[in-house]
Amino acid sequence: MIDKVLDVTSETIHHVLTWATLWLEGGAVLHPQVEAERILEDALGCSRAELYLNRKHALTQAELEFVNKVIKERLTGKPLQYILGHQQFGHLDLACREGVLIPRPETELLVEAALSELNNLGGPRTVADIGSGTGAIAVSIAYEYKQVKVYAADISAEAISLTEENARTYGVDSRVHAIASDVLSGLGDLRGRLDMVVSNPPYIPRSELAALQREVQFEPAEALDGGEDGLDFYRNIVRQSPEFLLPCGMLLFEIGINQAPHIVALLKEVGCFKDIEVRKDYRGIDRIVTARKA
Repeated sequence: MIDKVLDVTSETIHHVLTWATLWLEGGAVLHPQVEAERILEDALGCSRAELYLNRKHALTQAELEFVNKVIKERLTGKPLQYILGHQQFGHLDLACREGVLIPRPETELLVEAALSELNNLGGPRTVADIGSGTGAIAVSIAYEYKQVKVYAADISAEAISLTEENARTYGVDSRVHAIASDVLSGLGDLRGRLDMVVSNPPYIPRSELAALQREVQFEPAEALDGGEDGLDFYRNIVRQSPEFLLPCGMLLFEIGINQAPHIVALLKEVGCFKDIEVRKDYRGIDRIVTARKA
């Protein structure tokens, strides 16, 4: 544990950043320097560039105490996003709290795919985001595409509250409607009205949950557990979405590693989807599946 608060008279940004990086590295944090930078950015209310432009600036006692407190908590394994209370996602800095899944960079690719389809369609559109979590997908789509209404569905009250908070922060709360719903079951009034269903559902096979890295163990199991084979939510969404989608409406998924063939097979089995496409992430891993209702 870290008990010593650093001496404000001698501890510059450079010194504290070096110290924080070493502590985090010793605590088995995967990206210690990146996290140390984020902690200093929050402590000082500045950008990463400003940290390096003002390397000789001395931290105040309150700033040092903040850094110490965050590092102590981070070394327990608790994700930094929960400690700091926010997470960058695309152009947005989203509120993020325990009990709700932390947005991942891979999910930005799902948003990009959805926005590309919406821009190709043009005009007013209606979208459902299934499993909204923080609202990362719903709020991002509404922020970038001004003619959309997004229905953000989640079974978690904490997720619904966080989606609403983030929608208000970015001024899209009139177009993002958070709804308590198990998959699409709570969206009955939207049958036959959706231009798009988009989802990053839980997709970790249940047997793999216990082996996930310690940070992920702090996240809600219900936001990770995809059933015995990781495909339970895909099955439900693939089966339910046709009655909600307009003709030629789009279904877009984020998927886990090695799941693409199984999800493509599910889409083909239902028999009402065409133009099925698998897209890779930046590491060359199959990450996005899109399909169009025939």
